[in-house]
Amino acid sequence: MHLKLTKEDANKQITFYGWLEAIKGFKKFSIFIIRVGTDRVQVIYDSPTAPCDTGAYVKVTGIASLLPEGKHAEQPVEIIKSKVEVVSPSTPEYQSICPPSASDAIKLDQRHIYLRDHRFALITKLRAILIKALRKYFETSGCTEIIPPSFVGNQSEGGSTLFSLKYPGKDSEHDIEAYLTQSSQFYLEMAIPALGDVYCIAPSYRAEKSHTRRHLTEFQHVESEWVNILSLEDHCAKLKDLMIGMFKYLIKYAEKEQLLQRLGIYDRVMDLQKMCHDILIMTHANAIKYCHEHLIYKDEEHKIHFDFLDDIPEAQERRMIDEIGKIVFLTMFPHHFKSFYMKRDTTDPTYVWGVDVECPGVGECIGSGVRVSDYDELMGYLLDNKLKPEEYKEYLDLRKYGHGKTSGMGLGLDRMLTWITGEDSIRKVVTFPRYPNRLFP
Repeated sequence: MHLKLTKEDANKQITFYGWLEAIKGFKKFSIFIIRVGTDRVQVIYDSPTAPCDTGAYVKVTGIASLLPEGKHAEQPVEIIKSKVEVVSPSTPEYQSICPPSASDAIKLDQRHIYLRDHRFALITKLRAILIKALRKYFETSGCTEIIPPSFVGNQSEGGSTLFSLKYPGKDSEHDIEAYLTQSSQFYLEMAIPALGDVYCIAPSYRAEKSHTRRHLTEFQHVESEWVNILSLEDHCAKLKDLMIGMFKYLIKYAEKEQLLQRLGIYDRVMDLQKMCHDILIMTHANAIKYCHEHLIYKDEEHKIHFDFLDDIPEAQERRMIDEIGKIVFLTMFPHHFKSFYMKRDTTDPTYVWGVDVECPGVGECIGSGVRVSDYDELMGYLLDNKLKPEEYKEYLDLRKYGHGKTSGMGLGLDRMLTWITGEDSIRKVVTFPRYPNRLFP
Protein backbone atom coordinates (compact mmCIF):
# COMPACT_ATOMS: atom_id res chain seq x y z
CA MET A 1 0.00 0.00 0.00
CA HIS A 2 1.82 3.09 -1.29
CA LEU A 3 1.05 6.46 -2.81
CA LYS A 4 3.95 8.12 -4.56
CA LEU A 5 2.86 11.32 -6.30
CA THR A 6 5.04 13.36 -8.65
CA LYS A 7 4.89 16.83 -10.22
CA GLU A 8 3.48 15.13 -13.33
CA ASP A 9 0.35 14.30 -11.31
CA ALA A 10 -0.48 18.00 -10.94
CA ASN A 11 -3.98 18.94 -12.12
CA LYS A 12 -5.09 15.29 -12.20
CA GLN A 13 -7.98 13.94 -10.15
CA ILE A 14 -6.67 11.52 -7.51
CA THR A 15 -8.62 9.00 -5.45
CA PHE A 16 -7.00 7.02 -2.64
CA TYR A 17 -7.64 5.46 0.77
CA GLY A 18 -5.67 6.00 3.96
CA TRP A 19 -5.64 6.84 7.67
CA LEU A 20 -6.20 10.36 8.95
CA GLU A 21 -3.00 11.01 10.86
CA ALA A 22 -3.27 14.70 11.75
CA ILE A 23 -5.69 17.61 11.50
CA LYS A 24 -4.81 21.30 11.55
CA GLY A 25 -7.87 23.55 11.55
CA PHE A 26 -8.02 27.12 10.24
CA LYS A 27 -10.83 29.70 9.98
CA LYS A 28 -12.13 28.57 6.59
CA PHE A 29 -10.40 25.26 5.89
CA SER A 30 -8.44 22.35 7.40
CA ILE A 31 -5.23 20.62 6.48
CA PHE A 32 -5.23 16.82 6.82
CA ILE A 33 -2.24 14.50 6.74
CA ILE A 34 -3.38 11.18 5.30
CA ARG A 35 -1.13 8.16 5.81
CA VAL A 36 -1.04 5.55 3.04
CA GLY A 37 1.30 2.84 4.30
CA THR A 38 4.46 4.77 5.15
CA ASP A 39 3.66 7.52 2.64
CA ARG A 40 1.88 10.73 3.69
CA VAL A 41 -0.20 13.10 1.63
CA GLN A 42 -1.31 16.64 2.51
CA VAL A 43 -4.98 17.28 1.84
CA ILE A 44 -6.70 20.69 1.86
CA TYR A 45 -10.26 20.27 3.12
CA ASP A 46 -12.62 23.18 2.48
CA SER A 47 -14.12 23.32 5.96
CA PRO A 48 -12.75 24.20 9.40
CA THR A 49 -14.58 21.17 10.79
CA ALA A 50 -13.22 17.68 10.09
CA PRO A 51 -15.74 14.97 9.19
CA CYS A 52 -14.08 12.49 11.56
CA ASP A 53 -11.46 12.03 14.25
CA THR A 54 -7.78 11.22 13.75
CA GLY A 55 -7.15 7.53 13.27
CA ALA A 56 -10.14 7.12 10.95
CA TYR A 57 -9.79 5.25 7.67
CA VAL A 58 -11.01 7.47 4.83
CA LYS A 59 -11.47 7.74 1.09
CA VAL A 60 -10.10 10.93 -0.46
CA THR A 61 -10.95 12.32 -3.90
CA GLY A 62 -9.49 15.58 -5.11
CA ILE A 63 -7.19 17.42 -7.49
CA ALA A 64 -3.40 17.17 -7.18
CA SER A 65 -1.88 20.64 -7.01
CA LEU A 66 1.77 21.70 -6.90
CA LEU A 67 2.82 22.99 -3.49
CA PRO A 68 2.89 26.78 -3.16
CA GLU A 69 6.27 28.44 -3.63
CA GLY A 70 8.44 28.02 -0.54
CA LYS A 71 6.25 25.32 0.99
CA HIS A 72 7.55 21.81 1.68
CA ALA A 73 5.84 18.48 2.29
CA GLU A 74 6.60 14.82 1.89
CA GLN A 75 4.97 14.77 -1.57
CA PRO A 76 5.60 17.41 -4.28
CA VAL A 77 1.83 17.95 -4.61
CA GLU A 78 -1.09 18.36 -2.24
CA ILE A 79 -4.73 17.45 -2.76
CA ILE A 80 -7.17 20.35 -3.11
CA LYS A 81 -10.94 20.56 -3.72
CA SER A 82 -11.08 17.35 -1.76
CA LYS A 83 -13.96 15.15 -0.78
CA VAL A 84 -13.33 12.99 2.29
CA GLU A 85 -15.56 10.01 2.98
CA VAL A 86 -15.32 8.08 6.25
CA VAL A 87 -14.88 4.36 5.59
CA SER A 88 -14.15 3.37 9.20
CA PRO A 89 -14.46 5.99 11.98
CA SER A 90 -12.22 6.56 14.99
CA THR A 91 -13.00 8.23 18.33
CA PRO A 92 -11.66 11.37 20.08
CA GLU A 93 -9.78 9.29 22.68
CA TYR A 94 -7.45 7.92 19.97
CA GLN A 95 -5.13 10.94 20.25
CA SER A 96 -4.52 10.41 23.96
CA ILE A 97 -3.78 6.66 23.88
CA CYS A 98 -0.22 6.90 22.62
CA PRO A 99 0.78 10.45 21.59
CA PRO A 100 4.29 11.16 20.23
CA SER A 101 5.30 12.40 23.69
CA ALA A 102 4.30 9.10 25.37
CA SER A 103 6.85 7.31 27.55
CA ASP A 104 8.71 4.24 26.34
CA ALA A 105 6.59 2.13 28.71
CA ILE A 106 3.36 3.36 27.13
CA LYS A 107 4.76 2.80 23.65
CA LEU A 108 5.37 -0.81 24.63
CA ASP A 109 2.00 -1.35 26.30
CA GLN A 110 0.15 0.34 23.43
CA ARG A 111 2.22 -1.24 20.68
CA HIS A 112 -0.81 -1.82 18.47
CA ILE A 113 -1.38 1.94 18.41
CA TYR A 114 2.29 3.00 18.48
CA LEU A 115 2.87 1.02 15.28
CA ARG A 116 1.09 3.89 13.51
CA ASP A 117 3.78 6.36 14.61
CA HIS A 118 5.42 7.58 11.43
CA ARG A 119 9.02 7.17 12.51
CA PHE A 120 8.43 3.76 14.02
CA ALA A 121 6.69 2.68 10.81
CA LEU A 122 9.74 3.81 8.82
CA ILE A 123 12.06 1.83 11.13
CA THR A 124 9.86 -1.22 10.64
CA LYS A 125 10.14 -0.66 6.89
CA LEU A 126 13.91 -0.36 7.21
CA ARG A 127 13.99 -3.72 9.01
CA ALA A 128 12.35 -5.32 5.96
CA ILE A 129 14.88 -3.64 3.68
CA LEU A 130 17.78 -4.80 5.87
CA ILE A 131 16.52 -8.38 5.57
CA LYS A 132 16.21 -7.92 1.81
CA ALA A 133 19.76 -6.52 1.65
CA LEU A 134 21.17 -9.46 3.59
CA ARG A 135 19.34 -11.96 1.39
CA LYS A 136 20.70 -10.21 -1.71
CA TYR A 137 24.23 -10.32 -0.32
CA PHE A 138 24.01 -14.03 0.44
CA GLU A 139 22.45 -14.73 -2.96
CA THR A 140 25.20 -12.89 -4.85
CA SER A 141 27.91 -14.58 -2.77
CA GLY A 142 26.63 -18.06 -3.62
CA CYS A 143 24.87 -18.96 -0.34
CA THR A 144 21.74 -21.11 -0.32
CA GLU A 145 18.97 -20.28 2.14
CA ILE A 146 17.96 -23.04 4.55
CA ILE A 147 14.75 -23.12 6.62
CA PRO A 148 15.82 -24.61 9.99
CA PRO A 149 13.53 -25.94 12.75
CA SER A 150 12.66 -24.00 15.90
CA PHE A 151 12.17 -27.17 17.97
CA VAL A 152 15.37 -29.05 18.78
CA GLY A 153 16.07 -32.19 20.76
CA ASN A 154 19.39 -31.30 22.38
CA GLN A 155 20.85 -28.35 24.21
CA SER A 156 23.09 -27.14 21.37
CA GLU A 157 25.88 -25.69 23.50
CA GLY A 158 24.39 -26.57 26.87
CA GLY A 159 23.61 -23.96 29.47
CA SER A 160 20.69 -22.66 31.47
CA THR A 161 19.29 -20.12 28.98
CA LEU A 162 17.15 -22.59 27.05
CA PHE A 163 13.38 -22.63 26.79
CA SER A 164 12.34 -26.22 27.47
CA LEU A 165 8.91 -27.62 26.70
CA LYS A 166 7.02 -30.89 26.39
CA TYR A 167 6.92 -32.20 22.84
CA PRO A 168 4.56 -34.93 21.53
CA GLY A 169 6.10 -38.39 21.76
CA LYS A 170 5.30 -41.63 19.95
CA ASP A 171 1.98 -41.87 21.75
CA SER A 172 -0.40 -39.42 23.39
CA GLU A 173 0.64 -40.40 26.92
CA HIS A 174 4.40 -39.93 26.71
CA ASP A 175 5.81 -36.53 25.88
CA ILE A 176 9.49 -35.96 25.24
CA GLU A 177 11.73 -33.04 26.22
CA ALA A 178 12.36 -30.40 23.57
CA TYR A 179 13.92 -26.95 23.42
CA LEU A 180 13.45 -23.78 21.43
CA THR A 181 16.57 -23.27 19.36
CA GLN A 182 19.32 -20.89 20.44
CA SER A 183 21.03 -21.19 17.09
CA SER A 184 20.56 -22.94 13.75
CA GLN A 185 24.31 -23.46 13.32
CA PHE A 186 24.29 -27.25 13.56
CA TYR A 187 21.56 -27.58 10.92
CA LEU A 188 23.40 -25.23 8.57
CA GLU A 189 26.58 -27.25 9.01
CA MET A 190 24.68 -30.41 8.09
CA ALA A 191 23.64 -28.82 4.78
CA ILE A 192 27.14 -27.71 3.75
CA PRO A 193 28.31 -31.03 2.18
CA ALA A 194 25.28 -30.98 -0.13
CA LEU A 195 24.99 -27.26 -0.91
CA GLY A 196 28.21 -25.48 -0.02
CA ASP A 197 27.80 -22.10 1.69
CA VAL A 198 24.41 -21.75 3.38
CA TYR A 199 22.48 -19.25 5.50
CA CYS A 200 19.20 -18.71 7.31
CA ILE A 201 17.18 -15.84 8.75
CA ALA A 202 15.08 -17.26 11.57
CA PRO A 203 14.11 -16.65 15.20
CA SER A 204 16.36 -17.78 18.04
CA TYR A 205 15.38 -17.93 21.69
CA ARG A 206 17.30 -17.21 24.90
CA ALA A 207 15.67 -17.67 28.31
CA GLU A 208 17.88 -14.95 29.80
CA LYS A 209 16.44 -12.91 32.65
CA SER A 210 18.01 -9.81 31.23
CA HIS A 211 16.41 -6.36 30.98
CA THR A 212 19.29 -4.58 29.24
CA ARG A 213 18.73 -2.33 26.26
CA ARG A 214 20.35 -4.88 23.90
CA HIS A 215 18.85 -8.23 24.94
CA LEU A 216 15.65 -10.05 23.99
CA THR A 217 14.25 -13.51 24.71
CA GLU A 218 13.33 -13.90 21.03
CA PHE A 219 15.33 -12.30 18.25
CA GLN A 220 15.89 -12.57 14.53
CA HIS A 221 19.11 -14.47 13.94
CA VAL A 222 20.94 -14.21 10.62
CA GLU A 223 23.32 -17.17 10.46
CA SER A 224 25.70 -18.43 7.81
CA GLU A 225 28.18 -21.28 7.49
CA TRP A 226 31.00 -21.09 4.97
CA VAL A 227 33.09 -23.90 3.50
CA ASN A 228 36.81 -24.02 2.69
CA ILE A 229 37.94 -21.67 5.46
CA LEU A 230 41.56 -22.60 6.09
CA SER A 231 42.67 -19.80 8.40
CA LEU A 232 41.47 -17.11 10.78
CA GLU A 233 42.35 -14.59 8.08
CA ASP A 234 40.01 -16.34 5.62
CA HIS A 235 37.20 -16.07 8.14
CA CYS A 236 37.82 -12.38 8.88
CA ALA A 237 37.79 -11.67 5.14
CA LYS A 238 34.33 -13.29 4.92
CA LEU A 239 33.03 -11.14 7.78
CA LYS A 240 34.37 -7.93 6.23
CA ASP A 241 32.81 -8.84 2.88
CA LEU A 242 29.50 -9.45 4.67
CA MET A 243 29.55 -6.03 6.36
CA ILE A 244 30.44 -4.21 3.15
CA GLY A 245 27.86 -6.12 1.11
CA MET A 246 25.11 -5.61 3.69
CA PHE A 247 25.52 -1.83 3.59
CA LYS A 248 25.85 -1.77 -0.19
CA TYR A 249 22.44 -3.34 -0.72
CA LEU A 250 20.81 -1.62 2.26
CA ILE A 251 21.66 1.79 0.81
CA LYS A 252 20.63 0.72 -2.69
CA TYR A 253 17.19 -0.52 -1.65
CA ALA A 254 16.52 2.23 0.91
CA GLU A 255 17.42 4.92 -1.61
CA LYS A 256 14.46 4.01 -3.83
CA GLU A 257 12.12 5.37 -1.15
CA GLN A 258 14.58 7.89 0.32
CA LEU A 259 14.05 5.98 3.54
CA LEU A 260 17.33 6.97 5.17
CA GLN A 261 16.66 10.65 4.47
CA ARG A 262 13.12 10.40 5.84
CA LEU A 263 14.50 8.83 9.03
CA GLY A 264 17.21 11.48 9.26
CA ILE A 265 20.01 8.88 9.28
CA TYR A 266 21.42 9.21 5.76
CA ASP A 267 24.74 10.76 6.82
CA ARG A 268 25.05 8.28 9.68
CA VAL A 269 24.61 5.28 7.39
CA MET A 270 27.12 6.68 4.88
CA ASP A 271 29.64 6.99 7.73
CA LEU A 272 28.94 3.42 8.89
CA GLN A 273 29.45 2.18 5.35
CA LYS A 274 32.88 3.86 5.25
CA MET A 275 33.66 2.33 8.64
CA CYS A 276 33.28 -1.16 7.13
CA HIS A 277 36.34 -0.51 4.95
CA ASP A 278 38.56 0.38 7.93
CA ILE A 279 37.99 -2.42 10.44
CA LEU A 280 40.41 -2.94 13.33
CA ILE A 281 41.35 -6.56 14.06
CA MET A 282 42.32 -6.89 17.73
CA THR A 283 43.22 -10.01 19.68
CA HIS A 284 41.72 -10.62 23.10
CA ALA A 285 45.21 -10.20 24.61
CA ASN A 286 45.56 -6.78 22.99
CA ALA A 287 42.07 -5.85 24.22
CA ILE A 288 43.21 -6.64 27.76
CA LYS A 289 46.31 -4.48 27.20
CA TYR A 290 44.07 -1.66 25.96
CA CYS A 291 41.98 -1.89 29.13
CA HIS A 292 45.15 -1.72 31.25
CA GLU A 293 46.50 1.28 29.36
CA HIS A 294 43.20 3.18 29.31
CA LEU A 295 42.22 2.41 32.91
CA ILE A 296 39.21 0.25 32.09
CA TYR A 297 39.03 -1.95 35.16
CA LYS A 298 37.64 -5.36 35.93
CA ASP A 299 36.60 -3.92 39.30
CA GLU A 300 36.21 -0.15 39.07
CA GLU A 301 35.70 0.34 42.81
CA HIS A 302 38.92 -1.40 43.81
CA LYS A 303 40.87 -0.54 40.61
CA ILE A 304 41.54 -4.19 39.82
CA HIS A 305 42.82 -4.87 36.30
CA PHE A 306 41.74 -7.70 34.02
CA ASP A 307 43.82 -10.84 33.85
CA PHE A 308 44.77 -12.02 30.36
CA LEU A 309 42.49 -15.05 30.68
CA ASP A 310 39.47 -13.02 31.82
CA ASP A 311 36.39 -12.48 29.71
CA ILE A 312 35.73 -8.75 29.33
CA PRO A 313 32.14 -7.98 30.46
CA GLU A 314 29.73 -6.12 28.24
CA ALA A 315 30.00 -2.70 29.90
CA GLN A 316 33.79 -2.53 29.82
CA GLU A 317 33.91 -4.00 26.33
CA ARG A 318 31.49 -1.39 25.03
CA ARG A 319 33.44 1.41 26.65
CA MET A 320 36.59 0.20 24.90
CA ILE A 321 34.87 -0.07 21.50
CA ASP A 322 33.25 3.36 21.87
CA GLU A 323 36.63 4.89 22.70
CA ILE A 324 38.26 3.25 19.68
CA GLY A 325 35.41 4.49 17.49
CA LYS A 326 35.77 1.80 14.84
CA ILE A 327 34.26 -1.57 14.02
CA VAL A 328 36.49 -4.03 15.87
CA PHE A 329 36.95 -7.72 15.11
CA LEU A 330 37.86 -9.16 18.53
CA THR A 331 39.74 -12.40 17.95
CA MET A 332 41.77 -15.18 19.59
CA PHE A 333 39.82 -15.77 22.79
CA PRO A 334 40.88 -18.07 25.65
CA HIS A 335 39.11 -21.33 24.87
CA HIS A 336 37.47 -21.71 28.28
CA PHE A 337 34.81 -19.05 27.65
CA LYS A 338 34.02 -19.94 24.04
CA SER A 339 32.04 -22.81 22.50
CA PHE A 340 33.43 -26.35 22.34
CA TYR A 341 33.26 -26.43 18.53
CA MET A 342 35.61 -23.48 17.96
CA LYS A 343 38.93 -24.36 16.39
CA ARG A 344 41.99 -23.99 18.61
CA ASP A 345 44.83 -21.80 17.46
CA THR A 346 47.47 -23.88 15.67
CA THR A 347 50.36 -22.28 17.57
CA ASP A 348 48.75 -21.86 21.01
CA PRO A 349 45.77 -24.19 21.70
CA THR A 350 44.78 -22.21 24.79
CA TYR A 351 43.18 -19.77 22.33
CA VAL A 352 40.43 -20.28 19.76
CA TRP A 353 39.78 -18.79 16.32
CA GLY A 354 36.66 -16.92 17.37
CA VAL A 355 35.71 -13.45 16.16
CA ASP A 356 33.20 -11.09 17.74
CA VAL A 357 32.18 -8.14 15.58
CA GLU A 358 31.92 -5.11 17.87
CA CYS A 359 30.23 -1.91 16.71
CA PRO A 360 30.53 1.49 18.44
CA GLY A 361 27.44 2.40 20.42
CA VAL A 362 25.99 -1.10 20.52
CA GLY A 363 28.77 -3.60 21.15
CA GLU A 364 28.70 -7.13 19.80
CA CYS A 365 26.51 -7.52 16.70
CA ILE A 366 28.02 -10.74 15.34
CA GLY A 367 29.45 -13.78 17.07
CA SER A 368 31.49 -16.08 14.88
CA GLY A 369 34.40 -18.45 14.52
CA VAL A 370 36.18 -21.20 12.67
CA ARG A 371 34.81 -24.69 13.44
CA VAL A 372 36.72 -27.71 14.71
CA SER A 373 37.17 -30.06 11.76
CA ASP A 374 38.83 -33.13 13.36
CA TYR A 375 36.61 -35.91 14.76
CA ASP A 376 38.82 -36.93 17.68
CA GLU A 377 39.50 -33.33 18.64
CA LEU A 378 35.79 -32.51 18.66
CA MET A 379 35.00 -35.62 20.69
CA GLY A 380 37.55 -34.55 23.28
CA TYR A 381 36.04 -31.07 23.56
CA LEU A 382 32.55 -32.52 23.99
CA LEU A 383 33.75 -34.69 26.86
CA ASP A 384 35.70 -31.80 28.40
CA ASN A 385 32.45 -29.81 28.47
CA LYS A 386 30.57 -32.75 30.04
CA LEU A 387 28.29 -33.05 27.00
CA LYS A 388 26.95 -36.39 25.81
CA PRO A 389 28.46 -37.48 22.48
CA GLU A 390 25.38 -39.56 21.65
CA GLU A 391 23.36 -36.32 21.53
CA TYR A 392 25.75 -34.92 18.93
CA LYS A 393 25.99 -37.97 16.64
CA GLU A 394 25.11 -36.06 13.46
CA TYR A 395 27.54 -33.28 14.31
CA LEU A 396 30.32 -35.80 14.91
CA ASP A 397 29.43 -37.63 11.71
CA LEU A 398 30.16 -34.45 9.75
CA ARG A 399 33.74 -34.76 10.97
CA LYS A 400 33.88 -38.51 10.41
CA TYR A 401 32.78 -38.44 6.78
CA GLY A 402 34.75 -35.66 5.13
CA HIS A 403 34.63 -32.23 6.70
CA GLY A 404 34.90 -29.16 4.46
CA LYS A 405 36.90 -26.91 6.81
CA THR A 406 34.14 -24.50 7.79
CA SER A 407 33.46 -21.34 9.72
CA GLY A 408 30.26 -19.52 10.55
CA MET A 409 28.61 -16.53 12.12
CA GLY A 410 25.42 -15.41 13.84
CA LEU A 411 24.28 -11.82 13.30
CA GLY A 412 21.64 -10.32 15.58
CA LEU A 413 19.37 -8.52 13.12
CA ASP A 414 17.67 -6.46 15.84
CA ARG A 415 20.95 -5.35 17.38
CA MET A 416 22.36 -4.51 13.94
CA LEU A 417 19.28 -2.40 13.18
CA THR A 418 19.72 -0.61 16.52
CA TRP A 419 23.25 0.31 15.46
CA ILE A 420 22.23 1.40 11.96
CA THR A 421 19.43 3.67 13.20
CA GLY A 422 21.38 5.04 16.18
CA GLU A 423 18.55 4.21 18.59
CA ASP A 424 19.48 3.72 22.25
CA SER A 425 17.50 0.50 22.84
CA ILE A 426 16.77 -2.65 20.88
CA ARG A 427 13.14 -2.36 22.00
CA LYS A 428 12.76 0.78 19.87
CA VAL A 429 13.45 -1.06 16.62
CA VAL A 430 11.72 -4.41 17.19
CA THR A 431 8.11 -4.49 16.06
CA PHE A 432 6.91 -6.71 18.91
CA PRO A 433 9.80 -7.08 21.41
CA ARG A 434 9.91 -10.08 23.72
CA TYR A 435 11.85 -9.89 26.97
CA PRO A 436 11.17 -11.04 30.57
CA ASN A 437 7.58 -10.31 31.58
CA ARG A 438 6.67 -9.11 28.08
CA LEU A 439 4.39 -11.41 26.10
CA PHE A 440 1.74 -8.97 24.91
CA PRO A 441 1.04 -7.19 22.68
